[in-house]
Amino acid sequence: IIEVKNSLSSIVPPDRWHTKVVGRYHTPFIVDKHRHLQQLREQLIIDCSHEWINFLQLFGDHYYILRKAVCHLATMDCLFSLAQVSKENNYCRPEVLEEKSQILITAGKHPVITSLIGDQDRYVLSDTHLQGDDNRAMIITGTNMGGRQVALVTIMTNFICSTGFGSDRMGVSDNISRGRSTFMEELVEVSDILAHATSSSLVLLDEHGRGTSTHDGIAIAYATLESFTRYVKCMTLFVTHYPPLCELERLSPQHVGNYHMAFLLNEPESTSDEVQPEFITFLYHLIEGAGARSYGLNVARLAKIPESILRTAAFKSKELEALVNSRRYNTVVIFGLWRKLEMYSN
Repeated sequence: IIEVKNSLSSIVPPDRWHTKVVGRYHTPFIVDKHRHLQQLREQLIIDCSHEWINFLQLFGDHYYILRKAVCHLATMDCLFSLAQVSKENNYCRPEVLEEKSQILITAGKHPVITSLIGDQDRYVLSDTHLQGDDNRAMIITGTNMGGRQVALVTIMTNFICSTGFGSDRMGVSDNISRGRSTFMEELVEVSDILAHATSSSLVLLDEHGRGTSTHDGIAIAYATLESFTRYVKCMTLFVTHYPPLCELERLSPQHVGNYHMAFLLNEPESTSDEVQPEFITFLYHLIEGAGARSYGLNVARLAKIPESILRTAAFKSKELEALVNSRRYNTVVIFGLWRKLEMYSN
């Protein structure tokens, strides 16, 4: 657009746009070229569409050959990638026995953690033995960090061997849009697992029942684990901080075993009368036996909770532990006296 002052309007074409000060207009050359440019653009769209259709027709004649070639290349790329990862991390191909329901992991390791730490020698290897007809459930108590290694190794095994695998519930959050709390979401997921689990499944549960009162949480966790071991008869890895669940090993020693992650307990050296929290050294090695305690105060220290709070918490922990032991002792004494009275009355 050419702009001129209104005082010069007599020497420019009459078809122009006027303002208070200036006028604007197109020259006949620009008008003609602009019209021609619009025609070329329309023709370009038509030609591109025509050539695209021709290309699709040509491609369609060879589609199945090209598709097969691309699939073969993708398969080779995947196999080379798996071979490279297996070589770098010293992986071995799993052996799958269709007639047996078991998971035997020897010197297993977490594939993500080993990649993050870099040094393979620093990782502590662990064995996991689960058998549907024998030791089908592992209860992991005490200082633990879930059972994600077993889950990942099993998933990797099934990707390689294309066999079915079970369900897991390893952490959950609330669902505000549906009005569900974290505990409700957990129960919905566990309900789904109970509905679909079979004797060939691997089920992993992490601190099931923790979102409600202690008594209800223990009851739900106990009943759920008992259902998996006694009725569903699936292989189960149950991570919990509820000591009463360890009683299932006594009731069903052939199918249930108690385990915990090994650690070193260093008692604090204190000259005062104040109760000090213990120092824990994690060994990251799975061993048999139930964990005596969870040692949550040590985790609080690792999270850099102030020492004054840790000392208060340690004192309160000792106080509550003494109260529980006293009640347990009184219950045992009363039960013993009751049995003696029954014997005398008979």
